[in-house]
Amino acid sequence: MTRIFTLSLLFSFISLSLVAQEDELPLREKMMTALADEKLAGAAWSTVSPFGIITADAYGLKSSLTKRPLTPSDRIQVGSVTKTLLATGIFRLVTINKLSLDTPVEKILTNIKFENQWASSDPVTVRHLLDHTSGLEDLRFWQLFSEKVSANTPLIENFKRDPAVLHIYTRPGAQFAYSNMGYTLLGMVIEAVTGQRYEDYLDMFLLEPLGMTRSTFHFVSQQGAHADKTLAMGHLEEMKAQPTVPMYLRPAGQFTTTANDMGIFIRFLMSDGILHRSPFIREDLLRSMGNPKETEATKHGLEIGYSGGLMKRDAHKVIGYAHSGNTIGYHAMIYLFPEEKKGFFISHNMDSETANYEVFNKILIQSLDIPEGKTQAAGEMPKDIRNWKGNYIAAKDKIKTFAYLDFLTNFVTIIPQEKQVLFCQFQKDDKVLSPAGHHLFKSAGKISPSHVFYTDPTGNQMVSTGFGTFKKISSFYLWGMWMSFILGVLALLYLFISGLVKSLTQRMAFLKSLRSAPFLSLLCLLIPGLLFLNQNFTALGDVTPASISLAIVTPLIPAALLLGIWAYFKHKTRRNTAILEIFALILALQLFLVMMYWGMVPFLLWA
Repeated sequence: MTRIFTLSLLFSFISLSLVAQEDELPLREKMMTALADEKLAGAAWSTVSPFGIITADAYGLKSSLTKRPLTPSDRIQVGSVTKTLLATGIFRLVTINKLSLDTPVEKILTNIKFENQWASSDPVTVRHLLDHTSGLEDLRFWQLFSEKVSANTPLIENFKRDPAVLHIYTRPGAQFAYSNMGYTLLGMVIEAVTGQRYEDYLDMFLLEPLGMTRSTFHFVSQQGAHADKTLAMGHLEEMKAQPTVPMYLRPAGQFTTTANDMGIFIRFLMSDGILHRSPFIREDLLRSMGNPKETEATKHGLEIGYSGGLMKRDAHKVIGYAHSGNTIGYHAMIYLFPEEKKGFFISHNMDSETANYEVFNKILIQSLDIPEGKTQAAGEMPKDIRNWKGNYIAAKDKIKTFAYLDFLTNFVTIIPQEKQVLFCQFQKDDKVLSPAGHHLFKSAGKISPSHVFYTDPTGNQMVSTGFGTFKKISSFYLWGMWMSFILGVLALLYLFISGLVKSLTQRMAFLKSLRSAPFLSLLCLLIPGLLFLNQNFTALGDVTPASISLAIVTPLIPAALLLGIWAYFKHKTRRNTAILEIFALILALQLFLVMMYWGMVPFLLWA
């Protein structure tokens, strides 16, 4: 009888093992297919079960140069997923009473002075930096692309070059607006509180206790003095190998790890915060991650949003807590489902503009067998919703240098209908919003409210998605700006083509006259264009011959346009072609005057 029972038990274990293998095979096969379909180099991923079991796997190329396969033990980069880890480090300091989330940042960092018009009532706090609600801009171009930075560049260098980067654009705590500079300041907060480099402190007092032995906040690359042969090569389009480079904003995006280590991290985030029988992170702090409380959107009922290093995300019919990450050559995602005690992490060693990375999130969510959430019942259409009809722009610019282009291309049009509202965003697919109670609306495919319409304390009509806030503006102003842009571009094209024809037909007679100045100034744009073609894109934010020439040429063009107008009026030419030329010169000039107002002329990539 005992033998029969033993054989039956053994057969059961073998059967369960076979079933487990069959369950794993489809996931790997789906990932292989998706990587091929999206033309990506490779990916490493891990999943966490309700019992805390971590399963790590990988597929694809470790490097397109060596053609070696990517393995689960290879190290990888995570980009902005770093913020989730840095936030956890901040929570560790709060847990051991070395830091308070509500302490004004200027009290900790005495060398930082914000330009904050709300300072008396709403100073920027540590919590604001954690939640991306400080009102700071995201980053400057030179902070993202530079070859002047090293692995040991002091973090304060991000704020010494131009004090204007510390300008606060919206009342702290009011709106979510992603800020890499904000998380860089958090790195400085850790250094000020601990007296150590943030990398050293977090490696020793966060990663080591958690058992993340293959991870580090320090700079690691595939080449040079910081090379690690186990680090997978990053890739750009067409499988172009791209080694990891140092960055100015490293607390916001520099972290090297493995799929298994990230599984350990996910498992801890879903725990009660106890480590080795002692509180390591307060449980209330862990539960606050991804649950915003203080923004205007949250106060008006929208639960989706960002808090403490994670975003509450409604996708694929499930609600999860996540953070995506991009860095040069990599794309990553961390996803938690605390109620089910499940989660996953994935990192692709290729940053592609054309790949659909959401495919992989869906595959991994399905593999975890996360049950679909219950769709919230529809509500009544607000009686005053037609008051929100019109055009909206982002309440805060992402990158100040490109604010003019953001204004033109990132506007939203709200069109209320009888039972729905159309949310039309330029360059993106329109969204159909259904009422979900009060001024909350739910986008098609979502199970919970995704948008909220409200009026801010100053009377501005706003629309928020929890991850972006838009402010209503005059439609006449928006379309006037677009008309200015279109007519200006057409005028510049006309002046260039007209000048080219005249230089070929009239030759030196035209080129020697002042009327050729606009054409020649436009021709000068070829100089920075050719120089940029021969420059590595990682130096786009540096002072180089290419960027210097661009800074010189851009203000020369409006000067040449003025010279051309003066030349035509001086000779009092009244032919129809001359009148058309003058009209084109004026239209082109007004475009450059607008660009000057928005800070794009002279165009300084290093500013």
